[in-house]
Amino acid sequence: MGVEAWFKEKIRDDVTRRLTSNGGLLDGTMKTGENVAGTVKFPVSGGRIQMYALSGGLEAVRPQNINVDVISLQATDYTAEAIVRSQDTLRQSPSYQAEIGDALAKAVRRKRDQIKLDALNTFATATSSLTDTPSTVTTIGDGSARIDLLHVSQAIAQIAGAGTDEEIFWPIPYMWWEQLMWYKEFASSDYQGSKDLPMAMNARVNKTTFRGVNIMAIPDEHFVYGNGAYTAGQSGWDDTKYLDTFMWVKSAVGCETFWSREQMDINEYIGMAGKPLLCDAALSGAAVGLLPEGVKRVRMQAIKNVIRPT
Repeated sequence: MGVEAWFKEKIRDDVTRRLTSNGGLLDGTMKTGENVAGTVKFPVSGGRIQMYALSGGLEAVRPQNINVDVISLQATDYTAEAIVRSQDTLRQSPSYQAEIGDALAKAVRRKRDQIKLDALNTFATATSSLTDTPSTVTTIGDGSARIDLLHVSQAIAQIAGAGTDEEIFWPIPYMWWEQLMWYKEFASSDYQGSKDLPMAMNARVNKTTFRGVNIMAIPDEHFVYGNGAYTAGQSGWDDTKYLDTFMWVKSAVGCETFWSREQMDINEYIGMAGKPLLCDAALSGAAVGLLPEGVKRVRMQAIKNVIRPT
């Protein structure tokens, strides 16, 4: 028997991957803009036109108008690559090769989510350039308290009180979700949002609609805001610190993706010995906060366990 017949390692079974977020969970939750030569523009109208009483006699008209501000941003280009030796392809099973493509696709989808959350975090610490007030995002909580329905109701009341009739979204960590599930009114609620959103079609995403807000539990790695931010490899949250999460109306945040190539390209890595293969995926996009009154930063304790409410 020749040495090549028995010495080659062959991966025959499916590859087991370390647990990670699939990403793409926040697609469709924000307003899209107008792409003009690579610049995304989001027109925002403000001001209001009021009725006034006529005196009964001849009088001058009192013309009124609205304010129109335009928020513009440039997209950022992203890429992710993986190198495979051509020699390795001889012993890789189809499942191993597919794992590389899957890992690159997940990287693209996770970045799409991160772009959105980064924009919310930036917006929550900035002052809006819009003509009308309010110009800053309100923060609910100071990070010292455990999440409960009173905080949720406060955020909902402030957003609803601003006058929205659109869908509202609030992604939270799974530990917060489990804590809220101890409230009967939360546990008995059902998801009533759009059925076409990726998070709605994902059966493994915990989601519900509570008092008009679509609340979803997403993997911990997405929560990197606040002094208790997620760090790779952590086994639980540090309850001496806090997490910043964000609740928003769809039209309150703009997001545009110029291209999102999840399907990897495979090309020979020119100039490298052994003719390795270069696999890559790409993304170009950006997001920006638009309406301060339509976004709430919910700052609560980074709880590491669940307790029964008293």
